[in-house]
Amino acid sequence: MPVNQLETTLQAITTTLAKLEKDGCTDEARLEGLKKERDKILKELNIK
Repeated sequence: MPVNQLETTLQAITTTLAKLEKDGCTDEARLEGLKKERDKILKELNIK
């Protein structure tokens, strides 16, 4: 996957997480899944 696509996906996941947390989402499975996906992308980009 090209870096630009990874960055775009990372931005979308981060924005979604922030919105869900701000809105008080209580679906821990959804939040945890998004966080795991975000961490995976960060690792691929050698950021984390």
